[in-house]
Order: sequence, then structure tokens, then C-alpha cells
Amino acid sequence: MRERRPRASVLFDGAVTLAAVVTTVLAALAFGRDAGAGQWHDLALCVVVGLPLMQLLTRFPFQINTRHAGVEVQFDVGVLIFLLCFAAPATAALAWCLCVVPTGLLQRRSWVSRVYNASIGVLFMPVALAVLELFGTTGRAPEESRYRGLERIIRVDMTVPELLAVSAAVIAVFVVDVAVSAVSVAIQERTSVKGELLHTGAWLAVGASVAVGGLGYLGGLVESRLDRWAALLLVIPMVVTMMATRAMRTTRDVARRSEALFEAATALHTQGRRADLARALQKHARMVAGTPAAMVRSVGPAEDEIGVPVVAGDGVVLYITAPRRRDPAQRASDEKALEALASVGEAAFFRVSASEEMHGLARRDVVTGLPNRLQFAERLAQELDRAREASRLDRLVVLYLDLDGFKSVNDRFGHEAGDELLRLVGSRLRDTLRGGSTVARLGGDEFAVLLPDCQDVEGLCRRVLVALRVEVRMRGHVLRVQGSIGLSRARPGDDVGTLLRNADTAMYRAKATGKNRWVEFRPELLEEEIARLQVIEDLQQAPAEAFVVHYQPIVDLQAGPDQDPAARIVGLEALVRWRRDRGGGVEPLVGPDEFIGLAERSGTVVAIGDSVLRQVARDAASIQQHAARRLDLMVNVSPVQLRHPDFTERVAAAVRQTTSSGCRLHLEMTESVMIDDDTVGRLRDLAETGAQLTIDDFGTGFSSLGYLRHRPFSSFKIDRSFVRDIATEPTARALVEGMVKMGQALGLTIVAEGVEHPEQAEILRDMGCHLAQGHLYCRPLALEDIQGVLSGPVARPLSA
Repeated sequence: MRERRPRASVLFDGAVTLAAVVTTVLAALAFGRDAGAGQWHDLALCVVVGLPLMQLLTRFPFQINTRHAGVEVQFDVGVLIFLLCFAAPATAALAWCLCVVPTGLLQRRSWVSRVYNASIGVLFMPVALAVLELFGTTGRAPEESRYRGLERIIRVDMTVPELLAVSAAVIAVFVVDVAVSAVSVAIQERTSVKGELLHTGAWLAVGASVAVGGLGYLGGLVESRLDRWAALLLVIPMVVTMMATRAMRTTRDVARRSEALFEAATALHTQGRRADLARALQKHARMVAGTPAAMVRSVGPAEDEIGVPVVAGDGVVLYITAPRRRDPAQRASDEKALEALASVGEAAFFRVSASEEMHGLARRDVVTGLPNRLQFAERLAQELDRAREASRLDRLVVLYLDLDGFKSVNDRFGHEAGDELLRLVGSRLRDTLRGGSTVARLGGDEFAVLLPDCQDVEGLCRRVLVALRVEVRMRGHVLRVQGSIGLSRARPGDDVGTLLRNADTAMYRAKATGKNRWVEFRPELLEEEIARLQVIEDLQQAPAEAFVVHYQPIVDLQAGPDQDPAARIVGLEALVRWRRDRGGGVEPLVGPDEFIGLAERSGTVVAIGDSVLRQVARDAASIQQHAARRLDLMVNVSPVQLRHPDFTERVAAAVRQTTSSGCRLHLEMTESVMIDDDTVGRLRDLAETGAQLTIDDFGTGFSSLGYLRHRPFSSFKIDRSFVRDIATEPTARALVEGMVKMGQALGLTIVAEGVEHPEQAEILRDMGCHLAQGHLYCRPLALEDIQGVLSGPVARPLSA
């Protein structure tokens, strides 16, 4: 990844380049003003000798390790000192520029690095001239020199002051080289200059620079005082110096790379995000490769670069690239070091990917891919803070959604079908709500929606209700699911928990008032929810004797019309009532519609059901005695009871007691237990105890002839919602007639609930319905009251 350079870095490097250009122009003007034939000859000779030497010496740089890369110190200062000993000042200055510029531009680096390095090299000449002028080395060459009488920057008179001046000039050039490079790196990397100047190997580099500068002075001495062939003697110290420099560089490179790789391994494994990891990888690639030109990018290396791939996960491959060095040994070392760094980087990317995946799983719902409760709460907290700062709390809206009928889908078709339905609902909600909204699945069939800036609440809820109306075909059945919505607006002082609680409270009110609708939270709803929680608490603390049983007769519709109504009674349905005690004051009896749902929600329905079952078993003897005939006693069973492990044994005990009293026990249950494959074995076990099984509220759930044929039911009850309209609506009449004919075809006894008018009874009788139950015949009565009603001859039993 190529980072954009800071503007200050570009300006600084531009200033260095501009200074170099000005220096070159001034050198050319100075030379042109005093140029003569001899000076042109000296200039040509300086370039011919200096340029090859420059090319040779730049192949053996000494690298100083910095925090972000390595600063290469070139030993071309030897050529600089030689030129100052060999030629006049103007000639030496121009010759130096003509040697430095092509040498820098021909390096295998980026063009920015080439221009910058050439510019720094050009500036060495004025630095050296200033120091030598300060030490007073300028003058005419001595008499014994080949150039006696000619003006030279360095007279080569071999005095101690002159040697000190040459050493000072070399050190000054070194300091400028390192200091300017450190400032450039500090500006580019946004670090302190002091931090970049504190590096190792500086003193060793100074010593090597002074030694090479001394070789240049020695070369000038040979040139000016000895025969030309004596210059060959300089080859030996030059080769020794270059080999020593190379050995030191190799040793330091190994140490530097080892240290850089260790720091990289430590730093990379502390990064927690991919972007931070990529930036850290680039930083340490520069340190390992020893050059600021090293980078991490998505394309492979060019011809003049080396590079190694890094697998960054998710199909992404990055490349660590660095300039290709001329020395094959250095190139091989760079490749091995970058390969080691790539291995460390891949391990770090794998760790970050695993961490991101785990972080995502911890905040994502695995079924729908939506945010889960944790992530939703985090986003809600953020949006609450923003809404407070922007003074728009009243426009922050939270919706709490619950699917109506989802449990029946799970019970009938299994959890895989339920998961498919959840995914479909989540997708529809995502498509419906866009533009800053957050859709989350909180658990089960509950979803939540966050809208930070909602101005049309009613339109929003209408769209969401449409999105929740899902129709899907599964295993040949068309399933229709809808939803209920609770809405809460943010108010001053609200937190995440308060908003979710308020929306949840409103959602329960929507379900309680008919479902497939939306309700906005009002403070009184919370009071009602508190009241419901109080009911649950009272249910949990209520003793068994607080639940009493009332009985409603079931009559034979096919008996003669002139027969005594009491004589037509063939059975009784046991209906529980709750004598609720509120701190010493006993309230009127509470009907099952007001507390059974809460009992199922809290789990207390199991104890209540057991209490009812025991009471009916105890009352059986008294009922049979007053009726003087065999009656069927029907007891409602909750699906929660059915799943209890001891329920079959409790039913068996009740069957034995009612049978010994001369009555027969029926268990009424809704269609949801009929379609649940997990309860098939339990239904058969219950049938084997001698209990008769009846489907209650038939037609309100997932009716299926196949289930009726393969479940041990002996009868079913037609729900009152169908019976209510059979005298006025042809559609309702046709539905009931279809149910009656289906029951007759399967040999099942049919009971019509909710019969309140003679017209209804007459229609049911004509259809062939066997039995009826409702206020037309008798309301539910306590045991002592129903005993007075029971009289008359024996009627046809409820089941064969």
C-alpha cells in the first residue's frame, strides 16, 4: 500500500533539490567565468577519473539503522577530497556535480529517491568548501608539487592542520548527509527528528568516512608529487577499505535484520485491525529491507524490484517489495528477510481474521446474519448519544417485532423450516428498511429495528407489517405468518434498556389486542405490564386450593326435542377458576382467559393443571352418583403439561380413579400438539392409559386429515368462532358442515362449542353434529350446583 506523503515532506525534499540545482548552476557559472584551455582539460580529466570511481564507491555504502529504515552513507566523499586536491575550486565544484548527478540518477531506486540522493550529493561540495575555507587550507600548491603556483582548495602540503581540515570536511559532509536524511524521514513518518538521529553505527560510519576521505587525500598527494603510475598503489588500500566496509555492512545487516524481524513479530501481533496491520507491515518492511522504498501493495514486484507474497485472508494477496540490489548476495539476503517478514505477517493476518470472525459471530445472529442483541444495544447506545447532541431524541424510534404463529411452524415442520422462515423475514425487513436503519434478531422469533431519524412513524409501521406478512410453501402446505409490533420513542433520560423494555411492552399489548398490528408505548402500558407480572407472581405463590373447578354440560344434539334437557347431558367439561387472594381481600373468581396464558408463560400451568386433574378425579364419584349414569369428564391440557416428564403417570392415576367411579376421562388439547412430531409417542402413551383424546378449538390451527388419521384422537371440538356465525353467514356454515362430514368420515365424535341460540342448534342437528356445548344449555357451574342439574335417563355416550 503506497501511503500518501505528507505535504511537509514533499516541500522539504523539494527545497533540498532546489538548493542542489542552485549549487550546480553557480558552479557552472563560476567555471565559465574563468575557464581556460587548461581548466577545460582538468574538468574533462576530473570527470573521466571521478565518474568511474564514484560508480565504484557507491556500490559499497555503509548503512546506519534508524527507527523506520536505514540511512545509506555513500563513500564517494573520497572522490570529493581527491577532486579538491587535483583541480582548482571552480573546476572541482563543476566536476563534482557532473559526477554526482548521473551517479545518483542511474541508481535502481524510485525516481524520487534518485533525485533526492543526487541532490544531497551535490550539496556535499559547498559544505566541504566552507569547512576547508574555515580552516584556511586554500592557497597555491607547494614548489615540489606538479601544480606548483596554481590555486588549490587543498594544497597537499601534508601538514597536520591540513590533515585535520580534511578530516573536519569529511565529518561535516557525513553530518549533513545523515542529518538531512533524518529530517526527511522524520517529516515523512511524522516522528521526531531527535528520534531519527538516535541510531547505532554512527561512530563506525564516521571512521569509515574519514578513512575513505584520507584515501582521496592520498590520491591527490600521489597525483601531485609522484609519477602517474604510482597511483596504482592506491588500489590496495582502496580494495582493503571496500572489503572491510562490505564485511562490516554484512555483519550489521544480519544484526539489523534480526532485530527488525523480532520487533516486527512483536509489533504485528499486537495489531487488532487489518488496516493497522497493513500499515505496521509496511513500516517494518522498510526496517527489514533497510530502505524507505520498501512497501506493501496489491501488485507484484517490477523488474527492478524483489517481492514476496503475503496471504492476507479472504482471498487477498499483498506483496512486500523492495528495490533490487546489484549485489546478488545482498539481494538474496533481502529476499530471505522479506520471506521471514511475510511469514510473520501471514500469521498476524490469520489471527486478525480469526479475531474479526469471532468478533463478528459474537455480534451477529448465526441464522439470519443480522446483528444480534449485543450489537443492536451497542448501536442503539451510539445513536442515543448522537440524538442527544443533535436535540432530536423524539425522532429516534425503536421497533420490537414478534412473529405471530411462528411456534406452530417450528412444531409442525421442524427448526430447519423455522430458520428458513426467519431468514426470509430478516431479508424482507432489510429490503424494506434502508438508509441508516438497523435490523437485528434478538432471539427466537423476535426482531428489533432502530431508526435514528424517523419522521413518519405510521408509514414506517405499515411498511414493516407488510414485510412481516410472509407466505411460503413448505412440504405442500402454504404457511402464512404475520407479526406484531411494539414502538417506543426516545425521551430524555432513556437508556438502551428502557427503550427496549418499552418497545417490548408495547409489542405484548399488540399481541394481546389481536396481533398483526402495531402499538406505540404509553406509560400506562408499563403499568399494565407490571400488573401482569404481579399476576404471574401471584400465580407462583398461589396454593393448589386457590384453583377451583366449574363444570359445563355437553348435551346430545340428536336426542328428541321433547326430552328433558338434563337427561340429554352426556359429559362435563372441567373449567378452572382462580380464587385470587390480594392481601387479605379475596377477589371474585378469575376466568382462565385472564391467567392461563400468563401461567403458560411462567411455567405455573403445570402445577395448576395437576391440581385440576386431581380435583376432577376426586369429583368423579360425586358426579356419577348424582347423574346415576356414566358421564365423560373433559379436562383441558396445556402443551406445557404435555411435555412434562411425569405427566403420563399423573394421567394414568386420574384415569384409574375416574374409571373406578364410573366415569371416563377425556383430555382436551389444541391442534399444535397434534402436529408436533415430537409428541406423537406421548399421545400414544396417554391413549394407552385409557384416557380419551380430544382436539380442542378445531379449525383455528393447522388442520390436516393426515394428522387426524394417524393420531389417537377419538373426537374434536369445533371452535366457537365458526359456530357463532353459521346462522347468518353461508361461508361459516359451509366450513362447519365440512368439518362435520370430515369427522363422520373418520368416525370421530364431533362437539360444537359456543352454542347460544336455538337456530344454531337446529342447523348443527341437521348437519349431523353429535354433541353441543354452550350457554343455550347451561353456563359453567360449581360442583354443588351441577349436581342439582344432573338427572334423567342415560343418553348416548360421547365416544364409542
